[in-house]
Amino acid sequence: MRAVLDGDLMALARVVMLWPDEQRPDQLQRLLDQVHAADLYCKRFRRAHPHWGNGSVLSMALGLPRAKAGPGDPRYLRALGCVCAGMAAWRLTRQPLKRNDEMPLPLFAGKPMC
Repeated sequence: MRAVLDGDLMALARVVMLWPDEQRPDQLQRLLDQVHAADLYCKRFRRAHPHWGNGSVLSMALGLPRAKAGPGDPRYLRALGCVCAGMAAWRLTRQPLKRNDEMPLPLFAGKPMC
C-alpha cells in the first residue's frame, strides 16, 4: 500500500460513514487488503488496477460512495477514529514492524473505536 496521508484518512472516513456500525471493522480490513493488492498490481503492471485504483487509499475512496459531512460532525469524527484504528490494526497484522517499534501502543485499552 502506498503511504497514507491525512487526505486519504479523511476521504475514507466519509466512505465508512455510510457503512453500518457493526460491519465497519471487517469491511475496512477488506478494503485495505484491496488497496494493498491494487498497489502490488500497479507496481507489477505499471498501471492502476481497473477496480481498486493505484494503491492509494484516496484512489479507492474516491471511487466509492461518500457521505457529505463537515469536519466537526460527530458521525464523521467517529468514522475517522474507526479508520485510524483500523489502519493501525491492518498495519500491525499485515506488515512487519519497522524501525525500532518493538511493541505497539494500545488503542483505548484494547477497546475497539468503532
